[in-house]
Amino acid sequence: GPQTQVVEMLDACTAIYEELSQGAVPFEFSAIGHLLISEDEASFEAAGTVADRYRAAGVAMEKVTGAELARDHPRIGFKVAGGYSVGRAWTLEPMGATHAFAHAAREAGAAIRTGLRVAQIFSKGGKVQGVLTDQGIISADLVFIANGLWMSDLLRRTVGDGPLPSLPFTAGRGWLIQLGKLDFELPWIVEELTWPDQEELGKRMSLAGLADVAEQRDDQPAVEAICLNPMRGGDARLGASVQPAFRDLVRNTDMASRIASRTLRMLPGLGSPRVSNVYPGNRPMLSDGLPVAGKTAIEGLFVHGGMGSIGMHAAPATARRLVDAVLSGDGNPTQQWLRPDRFPGWGR
Repeated sequence: GPQTQVVEMLDACTAIYEELSQGAVPFEFSAIGHLLISEDEASFEAAGTVADRYRAAGVAMEKVTGAELARDHPRIGFKVAGGYSVGRAWTLEPMGATHAFAHAAREAGAAIRTGLRVAQIFSKGGKVQGVLTDQGIISADLVFIANGLWMSDLLRRTVGDGPLPSLPFTAGRGWLIQLGKLDFELPWIVEELTWPDQEELGKRMSLAGLADVAEQRDDQPAVEAICLNPMRGGDARLGASVQPAFRDLVRNTDMASRIASRTLRMLPGLGSPRVSNVYPGNRPMLSDGLPVAGKTAIEGLFVHGGMGSIGMHAAPATARRLVDAVLSGDGNPTQQWLRPDRFPGWGR
């Protein structure tokens, strides 16, 4: 969305990915067109206000009518009122990028252990001592909790000087459809212009007590919209949705069919590619929709998470800001909107 914080994170992450792409591990990362579409005239008219906010954030937006899209791209078969072409966007394959980061870390001297569960964090005298794992104690002067939706569990299981206050995490469940090779060229990411700002998204994601379980609020979508992302190999991923969810309770299994129906209604040319997989995933989301990075009340213990629906174009930049704050400051980034103390009760 056109929030200034999000645009700044995207620009910072783009520079980091550019730097990483020059390393030893290749991964899919390239500039691409980005087309935001509106299905009907009312939503297309309302999109003008959103486009103005993008421009105010420094992003170029060019208006295009549905008739022009249908004329210029008959194979896709656009049935929309119109859209806006976004001035800058990138496509990224997250698995390859993650391995590229891991390789760069190893080259810099890091030792990476995978498949090792951390049972609790322990501290003494107000300073972190290390972590207790299934293979024993690992001593450490600095510990970063960056385990997504399990962050609150580890904050609670900080032993010695804890437990620490929790953070308002909710699982933002979404569904993706993996399409096979497209039989036509798709020059942009195609996204429906109905996805709200992170702040509004955070408001829609809150789940609290038993009443929410009783009323099955975790089975009610917060957003469903087309988001079609072509990949370099010619295949594509189709989404997207998000709903407030409990981490280990799976509902909303009809969402993939709803996304497919929505897509065929507006982009009927997508009926030909085969579907190779359909799967859900959970995004760790906070109540204001933005990430969190900063220090805890225990010296040497930090948090980094809540990337939500903007994970891969937020995490590298927020991680760098956190590390800079740890090495040269008090452990809290200068961006107040990123720090954990923005949430009530965190300092207690």
